[in-house]
Amino acid sequence: MSAYYPVLLSLEGRRCVVVGGGRETPERVRALLDAGAQVTLVSPAPSPELEQLADQGRIEWLRREFQASDLDAAFLVVSCPADRASNAQVWAAAEARGIPINAVDDRPHCNFIFPAIHRQGDLVIAVSSSGKSPALAARIRDRIAGEFGAPYAQFLELAGQLRPEMLQRFPDFDRRRAIWYDLVDSPALDHLQAGRPEAALAELRAILDQA
Repeated sequence: MSAYYPVLLSLEGRRCVVVGGGRETPERVRALLDAGAQVTLVSPAPSPELEQLADQGRIEWLRREFQASDLDAAFLVVSCPADRASNAQVWAAAEARGIPINAVDDRPHCNFIFPAIHRQGDLVIAVSSSGKSPALAARIRDRIAGEFGAPYAQFLELAGQLRPEMLQRFPDFDRRRAIWYDLVDSPALDHLQAGRPEAALAELRAILDQA
């Protein structure tokens, strides 16, 4: 099997379909909602948590068995039924429409997989075992989470504030890239870890002024 190609997708406003009422369904629905997706759930299985999301208008819930037409105009699909035997039908419908599909714990019916993710503000670190041991990926993710905490999110907030100025002042890409590395390698993160955000911003400003 070819290696997976890592990518971060923007799902904002995209129609994403979740099929089935397996134990992973609520987690997958929440993750898609967190990414800004418009989620359609196709499942006759009851779930108090998902019922609440439907009542709040946060998801569309088709309370019946899957039909191939449910994937019309979908951006991606996640299949997580209680019985994996139905994954083949969802896979065939997705493939016919060229829609990426993940069937939970069923690699033959996946053309993308979910990594273990650590989020800290705008910092996103994804760890994958290529589907061979999600538990190992989760353990590595947990170790990473202990090292890359809130100061890294704060650094990205400052970097986001400086980015428009960087683009205007340094139009040459190679020059701008070198300055970015100077900012990242500066003591700014040390200041943030010590609870000194003003000193961190001053450090970054000084580097830009000197450049």
